[in-house]
Amino acid sequence: MTPWECLDLCREHGGDVFAWSRRSGLDPREIIDFSANINPLGPPPGARKAFVESYGEIARYPDVEVHELRAALADRHGVTPAGVVLGNGSTQLIYLLCRALRPRKGLVVLPAFSEYANALKLAGARVRSHLLSVEDGFAFALAEFMKEWEEGADMVFLSNPNSATGQVIPRGSMRAMARFALRKKSLLVVDEAFMDFVESESIKDLVQGNPYLIVLRSLTKYYSIPGLRLGYLLTHRRTAEMLAPYQEPWSVNGPAQKVALACLAESTFSSRTTQWLQREKLFLLKGLAKVKGLHPYPSQVNFVLVGLDRIGINATELRSYLLQKSILIRSCDSFFGLGSRYFRVAVRLRKDNARLLKGLEEIMGPSLGE
Repeated sequence: MTPWECLDLCREHGGDVFAWSRRSGLDPREIIDFSANINPLGPPPGARKAFVESYGEIARYPDVEVHELRAALADRHGVTPAGVVLGNGSTQLIYLLCRALRPRKGLVVLPAFSEYANALKLAGARVRSHLLSVEDGFAFALAEFMKEWEEGADMVFLSNPNSATGQVIPRGSMRAMARFALRKKSLLVVDEAFMDFVESESIKDLVQGNPYLIVLRSLTKYYSIPGLRLGYLLTHRRTAEMLAPYQEPWSVNGPAQKVALACLAESTFSSRTTQWLQREKLFLLKGLAKVKGLHPYPSQVNFVLVGLDRIGINATELRSYLLQKSILIRSCDSFFGLGSRYFRVAVRLRKDNARLLKGLEEIMGPSLGE
């Protein structure tokens, strides 16, 4: 059995606090959620005001063309509004891409968000995978990947930064892949859901000259608004026109449009986020490295992948133990290419990060050096 034969059953994702609340009997407000990689500083102050004000317009249909927000995003990213497509979260757009463009052969870089392969399979595509090597620390090897792609794929999905490891593929490699996609007329879908944290690494500047390049983005993680479900993609105008007939009208609700505009208007939010992330990620990485049996991997974004070196406990069991302390981590058993020897944790505020480290020490044993 290949990994993808059971992917239609693999719908476990981070952030499902309500389900874990029902299982554990805990109040969802008491659970410290490290399983979803959401910016703990947000939403920005202006978002609350916009959300409250949007109540006055809920008796009206929202702007079906999302005109104002499309223009704001185009201005933010230096692209034309005609190449901006918004949806009810980037996951909806993943399914839209596969439904509208109908690839016959898909290629997915693993470890990865399971919905790439799910969407490809539901669209009737045959799916192959390119697995990043554990031995190489999950580093992306361009030459090896290009050999896989040369074998044939109508649509390639990869996340950059990787949504499991937090590592970034260098811009040079990404540019080479974009050129290959154009030359071979093979669609390259780059999920940049966490790119706001390392914006300089984005290849959004290439989309207007390449109809085979599609960049997925999310507003929900960076601005901490996952409950509003808002994602978008940047692509060539011609590609956007091909998607339009397949997207349901009113895919972005009114409050989401208003709140997103307010988030984009916040001038100091990015600098505050950068300062927080530099400080707290270093604190968390150092703390995790001191816990016996844990191997944290370097990350360039707001979460950390951790390997379990200790025999006798897996990530699923560790999650259960920590949940008794009202702490929820993401077991990586639903990530093909990782499994139950890995878990992932978001970077949160200091008091939460310290509480996680204390909980891990109580379960795994005293910190190294103590």
